[in-house]
Amino acid sequence: MSVSENALAAVVVGQPMLAVGIAGEETKEPVFVHLKTIDMRRMIEWKELIAPAAPSKPRNRDKSKEEQGETHYDDRLLCSLEKYHEPLWEDLAGKPGWKIIVHHDPQQLGALQSRGSISPEHKDEDGVLSFDISFCFHHAYSDGKGGYIFHGDLQRALNNTARPPELQNHILHLATPPLLPPAMDTLIPFTLSWTFILHTIWIEVLKPLLPKRLFRLEPSEADTPWTGAPIDASNPKTHIRTLFKLDNEAQLRGLLTQCRSHGASLTGLLHALIARSLARQVKDRSFRSTTPIALAQYADANIAGSTFTPGKTIHCLVTGLSPLHDLDAIRRLQGNREEGDMRVGDDAAVWAFAQEMTARLRAKTASLPRDDILALSGLIGDWHEFIRSRFGKARDSTWELSNLGSLNAVDAGKSDPKNVFETKAGPNVEEEGRWFIDRAIFTQGTGVGSAICINVAGVAEHGIYVTISWQDGNVDVDLVEKLVDDLQAWITELVEV
Repeated sequence: MSVSENALAAVVVGQPMLAVGIAGEETKEPVFVHLKTIDMRRMIEWKELIAPAAPSKPRNRDKSKEEQGETHYDDRLLCSLEKYHEPLWEDLAGKPGWKIIVHHDPQQLGALQSRGSISPEHKDEDGVLSFDISFCFHHAYSDGKGGYIFHGDLQRALNNTARPPELQNHILHLATPPLLPPAMDTLIPFTLSWTFILHTIWIEVLKPLLPKRLFRLEPSEADTPWTGAPIDASNPKTHIRTLFKLDNEAQLRGLLTQCRSHGASLTGLLHALIARSLARQVKDRSFRSTTPIALAQYADANIAGSTFTPGKTIHCLVTGLSPLHDLDAIRRLQGNREEGDMRVGDDAAVWAFAQEMTARLRAKTASLPRDDILALSGLIGDWHEFIRSRFGKARDSTWELSNLGSLNAVDAGKSDPKNVFETKAGPNVEEEGRWFIDRAIFTQGTGVGSAICINVAGVAEHGIYVTISWQDGNVDVDLVEKLVDDLQAWITELVEV
C-alpha cells in the first residue's frame, strides 16, 4: 500500500489543483483553500473485484471464453463505479474533492505483497498483474483531459517509487499554499462580438419573457428536441454500460481511414450513428447534441506564466457545441428501408450527418475563444439558484458525446519496450518490472446534463473503450439497450469492411 501512497503523494505535490479544498461551496462565492495536511489513506479506496474464470462453454458463439470473461469483469467494474456518481462530495473544506478507487483481485494483490508467484489462473499469458485505478473528481478540480494528465503523472510516480519528503506516516504535509493556475475567465482570452451578445440576450433573456402564444413563439412538439424525462433532482442513481470497445488497433485505424475518406472524424461518425439509432426509436422529434471541447490550447501564455502548461497542468477548462438537429435531418437518417435492413456502410445520410457534425466542430474550434457562451458566465450571480431553477424542466440536449481521444504512449508508460510491470517471484521484482497503462475507461454522471452521455477514451496502440451513462428513470432502458445493440452491430460492420 505504501507504493500507492508514495506515488499519489508525489502527484499531489506536482499538481496544485489537487492540494486544495473548497470552502463555502453552498454559498455564492466558494473559494479554494490551502490544506496544510492531507491524509492519503482517505484519498485511496481499495475495492475487491475478483476476475471471473472463463466459462467452460461460451454463451455467445461470436466470443471466446476469455472475451466473455473480460466482458463479465467489465460489467462488474462499471456497476461498481456507478455509485461514485451519486453522492455529494463531503467535507470539502477539510479534504480535497477527489479520490482514487483501486479495483483489484485480492488473490493477485496478495501474491504481489508476499512477492510470491501468481498462479496461472490469475494472470494472463504475459504474466502482467493488473489493477483498475479510477480517478474520481469534483468538476471544480478537473475536466476529462485533466484525468489523462493525472493518470500519466501517476504512472510515472509509480515507476519512480521514491517517497516524497512531505509524506510522513500517511500524512502529506503542505506547509506552503500551492500556486494555483488562473481561473478560466482569466486564463482564456474570450472576446465577444455585439452580434453574439445581442443574440444571446434575445434567446436567454427577452424571448422567454414574451407571451409565446400571442407572438406565435411556442414551438410544436416536433420542433422541440426530445431530451427524455424532465430533470429529477431527487434521484441521483446513475446507470453505466459498455457501449462498445475496439481493442484491435488495426480495426480502429481502418475505421478512422473510412472516416477520413468521407471527410468526417470519428466523433462526427459516432454522432451520426447515435442519431440514426434514436431516430428509429423516437418518432417525429428533433434532437440536440452536445460535444464538450477542451479550452486548454487557447490559454494565454502571458497570463498563465509558470502556473499553467497545456497538457501538463490539471485544470477545468471546457466549453461545448450544442447544435439542433431538425426533423428533416432526423428523417433522412430514418430512411425508407425495412426494419431488418440496418447496414450503414453505404448509407449516404449517415456520412452526410457525420460530415456536417465534423464541419461544425471544426468551425467552432477555429472560432474559439471568440463568441463563446462561457464568456458570459460571470453574469450569473448565484450558480446554485441557476441550477435549481432547472429542476423539473427539460434537459438541454438529447445526448452528449465526450471524446477524450487517446492517452499518448509516453503518458501510458509504453514508449519504452521494456516498460512493463511483470509479476515475478523473488526480491528483484520491482527492479525488473514497471507499470504501464493499457486501457482507459471514461464515465460521467447525468444529473442535469443530457438525457444520455456517451464517453470515449483510449490508449495509444490499445484501441478505444466507449461507455454510455444515463440517470435512472430519465430514459427507457429498452431504448438504451437498443442503442447499444445498434452501435455494436454498426461498428462491427464498419470495421469488418
